Amino acid sequence: MTASNRHFVQVTGENFTVNGEKILFRGFNLGTWMNLEHFLIGLPGTDTLIKKTFEEVYGKERTADFFDRFLMEYMGEKDFEFLKKIGVNHLRLPFNYKYFIDDQNPGVYKNDGFKYLDHIVALCAKYEIYAILELHSVPGGQNPDWHCDTYSGLPLFWEYGALRDTVIGLWGHIAQHYKDQPWIAAYDIVNEPSLVTNAEVFNDFYRKVLAEIRKYDREHIIFIEGNAFTTDFSMLDPVDDPQVAYEFHFYPFVKDPTVLTHDMSRERRKEIFAEEFHQLLKIREKYKRPLWCGELGLVFEKEDIHFQMEIIEDMLDLCEQNNVSWALWLYKDANVMGIVYPKIETPWRQLTEEIKQVWNQHKEQEKGESLVDYMAETYFQPISKEERYPLQFRMRTIMQAICVEQNLKPYLQKRSWEEMSKLPESFRWENCEHWSELEELIEKYTKA
Repeated sequence: MTASNRHFVQVTGENFTVNGEKILFRGFNLGTWMNLEHFLIGLPGTDTLIKKTFEEVYGKERTADFFDRFLMEYMGEKDFEFLKKIGVNHLRLPFNYKYFIDDQNPGVYKNDGFKYLDHIVALCAKYEIYAILELHSVPGGQNPDWHCDTYSGLPLFWEYGALRDTVIGLWGHIAQHYKDQPWIAAYDIVNEPSLVTNAEVFNDFYRKVLAEIRKYDREHIIFIEGNAFTTDFSMLDPVDDPQVAYEFHFYPFVKDPTVLTHDMSRERRKEIFAEEFHQLLKIREKYKRPLWCGELGLVFEKEDIHFQMEIIEDMLDLCEQNNVSWALWLYKDANVMGIVYPKIETPWRQLTEEIKQVWNQHKEQEKGESLVDYMAETYFQPISKEERYPLQFRMRTIMQAICVEQNLKPYLQKRSWEEMSKLPESFRWENCEHWSELEELIEKYTKA
């Protein structure tokens, strides 16, 4: 069936359907593409800080050229041939608002983002793989963590109506552009809200953004995410829109890191996973709509890959057994969580392996908490775990600024522009390899 006469994906009761037939989404996120994430890409800092540092070293024009080629080289025909071969039927496309909104001129939309999204959506249509557009970074930050490109470590998006109005307008602008594209399955309004304290504000934002999109587009599904990095939906009221569905993310080891140790039996790990997963299934009971696990995944290491595949299998089994669509985080990165990654001899990996000797994100949270504790105990009174949690995010923004200056800029300054300009080619399919173990696991579900 061609795109011109194919129907849109729809919500039908607690299922997703196409032309009346049920579909379960199985696929990947295209993370750290239109929104850089430091540990995935191997460069310290937030998306904005990384690009600002490139500009300081190489100038604005060369930096724009570098990231334009990075975005266009990142995914090509060979990637989609691979995705089609392993049976993937959708990609979640995270993007940063800054591709569409100039912070100094918010009333005028830039259309840079459409160049890159259209590039991927066209490939999705060609290979009959659905795209889900997902806003990963909003003005002021929807959560306190680095992956929403925050400077402050505070979710200021929920504090200022003017910021929310900007995003409401942006979604209307995007809906006008894609309203007739059936290979876009859905719009995912905002990634992982967190530390939201005002239920009225939370619900009002979703009501208004739904109304804005529906001015132009009544066909596409709209995903709503909950609080606490989309694990808590207690604040959110049901909405009167037949094409709304709900999304949660599943990283059970955040709450209980012991599940990642060899000391725990697989049966006990499955019990812990199932307990947390079934708490999330209550979202479906509350709203009577289909569920999508928009993110789940793990850091992969060669020496432990078979054990790690067991963990991924245990998470995916829960999705499959409970009629929950899923998207692994993520498809491609600098050899961290992606199924595809540049080979060690590529220029990108050579740079990031060098940076890795002086910077490692995995200790960042621990250091942030330690610094908050040190500050409190040295100058004030010890503080509670509840107080420490939001403060460590703010401390980490200071650490990121230092790391960019001390652990990114010097490594860029050592490399000529001629050398750096070749880095984006590292992500071409022919310069990459992939985890065959994960390929085989995914085919267990897609080809059953």
